[in-house]
Amino acid sequence: MEKLEGFLSSKLLPLSQKLQQNKVLAALMEGFIRTSPITLGIALITIVGNFPIPGWTDYLTSIHVYEHVEAITNGATGVFSLYVVYSLAFSYAKQLGTNERNAAIISLASFIMLMPQTVATLVMQDGKAVDSSIAALRLDFLGGQGLFIGMIVALVVTHFYAFLAKQNIVLKLPESVPPMVTQSLAPVFVVTIIFVCVFIVRVLFGLTGSGSIFQFFIDVINAPLNSLVASPLSIIIIMELLAILWFFGIHNAVLQGPLGAISMTMIVSNIGAYQQGQELPYLIPSVIYMGMYAAGFMGFVTFTMIRSKSAKMKQLGKLSFIPSIFNITEPVMFGMPIILNPLFFIPQVFAQLIAGFVTWGLATTILPISLNPTMSLLPWTTPTFIKMPFSGGLNYTILMVICMGIGILMWYPFIKIADKKEYELELAAEAKIKKEKESMDGVITEEIQA
Repeated sequence: MEKLEGFLSSKLLPLSQKLQQNKVLAALMEGFIRTSPITLGIALITIVGNFPIPGWTDYLTSIHVYEHVEAITNGATGVFSLYVVYSLAFSYAKQLGTNERNAAIISLASFIMLMPQTVATLVMQDGKAVDSSIAALRLDFLGGQGLFIGMIVALVVTHFYAFLAKQNIVLKLPESVPPMVTQSLAPVFVVTIIFVCVFIVRVLFGLTGSGSIFQFFIDVINAPLNSLVASPLSIIIIMELLAILWFFGIHNAVLQGPLGAISMTMIVSNIGAYQQGQELPYLIPSVIYMGMYAAGFMGFVTFTMIRSKSAKMKQLGKLSFIPSIFNITEPVMFGMPIILNPLFFIPQVFAQLIAGFVTWGLATTILPISLNPTMSLLPWTTPTFIKMPFSGGLNYTILMVICMGIGILMWYPFIKIADKKEYELELAAEAKIKKEKESMDGVITEEIQA
């Protein structure tokens, strides 16, 4: 393992450091890190509100508490794209040397301007339900489904703003005007140009069948998957695509259409057959799905981080460990970050892919699984190491251990490399502070002696 770590450090670390010097990647990493307090802060409420006990959610609903849990969750993750747009634009503007607050607020406004602003609904007229629409923003576009578009908007608008600002297209105001007012009003012409461009983009995508840039992106991603049926290969393709898209900051919610259709087909068909004592029609695809899910379990990643030398990684590991046990991965994905971090591309993309084919091979040969599909109805926060043993007994537990082992082997060397890098940066920062302090003490001593 040490030889592997040394090889990866010598080959990948220089490449990763070089890529991270890119202004866009640097802004993306800083922007995501700045949003980590939100994902960490919401974790406890999310876990308690969706605790994996049968009937718990129904109980909270009956005492009118669950609606407030949802409100808190939606206020954080349900509109997470808004926070990412502002934070990313702010970070990128700092990299470009332009006004951070102006760039961030203009990017945020542009993002909302591109969004559909009506929601279809039904109203009662003369005792009949009639199609209508109301002025509203959809939470799915404000949350996970809008994340990638938000990233693009933040980067493009900020870059365009920085370019126009350098052209000195500003409103000239007298020197007597307070600086705060000048900074707010000076870029009015620049903002007008940006908003005209946003208007043109909105109109052009409005002419498409999708109706908006958000839906167009989702349709393009979903199109090749909508024709897939539940099969071992299709599950591997979709789960692998989820891992790849998540690395690039595209939330799993974007694929909820085809994934939801396939997963519900498997669950309903398997439960129906199980209740009638028949062979499960989607046994292998269901087993592969959970095997890949086990390989993507982030609990061992955060546990490894807790044992790091780096103070940053150790603290982030402690904060992210409990959420990761309950399948809440956003704190570590955005806090490390893993998203768009070149160092973590290999484990993020290939761990589940390898586990998928290993699961397929084992389940169809030497490790047959007897599955209880009703366990699929457990809450999504149910820890994997609880769900799989209860779902399939000993063989399923062995399969889970193997898949988790694949995940550990894939992630461990890269976590160690990241730890080494962060620890060296922290030591360098401490040495710099110590040197500055010693220099300051020397100056003070000389002044006293003088």
